[in-house]
Amino acid sequence: MTLKPTLTLRHENAAYSVAFSSDGHLLASGSLDKSIKIWELPSGNEKFRLKGHGEAICTVVFQNGDASLLSASLDKTLRTWDPATGTLKSTMSGHSTYLTCMAPSPDGAKAVSGSHDKDLILWDIATARPLATLKGHTDIVSSVAFSPDGKFVVSGGHDFLIRIWDVESQTLVRDIGPLPKPIQCVAFSPDGATIATAEESPVIRLWDFASGKLERTFDEHKGPVKTVAYSPDGRHLASGASDSLVLIRETSSGRIVQSLPGHRNTIYGLAWSSDGSRLASAAFDRTVCVWDTGLHP
Repeated sequence: MTLKPTLTLRHENAAYSVAFSSDGHLLASGSLDKSIKIWELPSGNEKFRLKGHGEAICTVVFQNGDASLLSASLDKTLRTWDPATGTLKSTMSGHSTYLTCMAPSPDGAKAVSGSHDKDLILWDIATARPLATLKGHTDIVSSVAFSPDGKFVVSGGHDFLIRIWDVESQTLVRDIGPLPKPIQCVAFSPDGATIATAEESPVIRLWDFASGKLERTFDEHKGPVKTVAYSPDGRHLASGASDSLVLIRETSSGRIVQSLPGHRNTIYGLAWSSDGSRLASAAFDRTVCVWDTGLHP
């Protein structure tokens, strides 16, 4: 099935990241234009444009019952904002060069970030201070994710490796790889049993978290996959690539159930609404699209 977006929203430069509020009434997007926009849904009206970052915003995510918005930027900082007022609450600094990725812990107390400096930093959100630096990658850290129970972090790097870290002991648990090309994205399934990854290629790989063994591969995209996102119930996996397409597949069968051809350039960010009824995508064509998938009414 091919769908058209229900909303198309615009930045002044490439859009890299997108996130729904937990109640589904707001959408945040981050861009190469150095701004974060907060949009009202379903109208698509721009509520706030948040300025303060000095470089592109690579990640945005709502936190703590939508009381905060957490952002990460190539300017080496993480920032927290009040989405009700648009005001800056805190700034976190620690990386020595470009920050490329960030993910919050499920309870909102921590975050992990990765950088061109090859390090991961664990952060305490309440104090806006680093808890630990995780060293081991030998090239750019391109993607990070927390396990659903918050006990582990998975990271992907341009060193062709996927690495799994224990949060409490701050130690490396396992390497997966090396893979054929640099890792572009990593994501945990909602049940924590599977890790989805993609390299600089059309291939998506699903790994068993417990054993580190490869379970399945998919290669329907016509260009390198840049982002993957599981639906909240884990029944579907969305992927976005340089072929300008978003594909949604069933995780049980691997079958593609929807193709979303609304963009004109590489897709870098995907986010599901908390009820799984909508998917948002951010792309290099400066647009953010919102799709009513109809998959989880």
